[in-house]
Amino acid sequence: MASEAVNKYITLRYDRWLEHSRYHCRLAGIPEEGLDVLNEVLCSLLAKDDRLLIRLLQAKKNGYTELDFFVLRMIKLNATSPTSPYRNRYKAIPADYNADYTRLEIEDIYDEPEDNTETLLTQFHLVREVFEELDLSPLARKVFEYRFFNDQNFSDWTGSESLKELYEVYNGVQELIRKKIKGESLF
Repeated sequence: MASEAVNKYITLRYDRWLEHSRYHCRLAGIPEEGLDVLNEVLCSLLAKDDRLLIRLLQAKKNGYTELDFFVLRMIKLNATSPTSPYRNRYKAIPADYNADYTRLEIEDIYDEPEDNTETLLTQFHLVREVFEELDLSPLARKVFEYRFFNDQNFSDWTGSESLKELYEVYNGVQELIRKKIKGESLF
């Protein structure tokens, strides 16, 4: 975890480093990736040992710190070197800037939004049917109906059963219903 001084310094210098990153990305032919390169560099930087970062921060030269020079070198390396961590992790998709995309015939496909209501209602009715077919004790029926069908919280339960007992009963009924729906043997 980077020290507070390093975090403050990164915040202070972030805009200048971003400008430097955008410049090198433009030169490298990846003009839209300046922010990504800088953030990748900062993630890599913050993973380094705190003592190294503090030592780099404390070493000053011509109004800059060694941390500045280190970050600027990392930015240039990640933007320009084809074997850099950034370039290896995020391979650029080749684009033909000379192509006239207005001449392409692209079919407009409109996806209908899925209506999950029908699916949920069908599943709810299936659970109700299976529940009605099960040979359950009155307490098990009451507990499952209270929680599942009436959507009530067990903390509001007025019976003498503990929360642990209520959840054990509820989970047991739920497991029986799941097995019945999947066609598994209940015994």
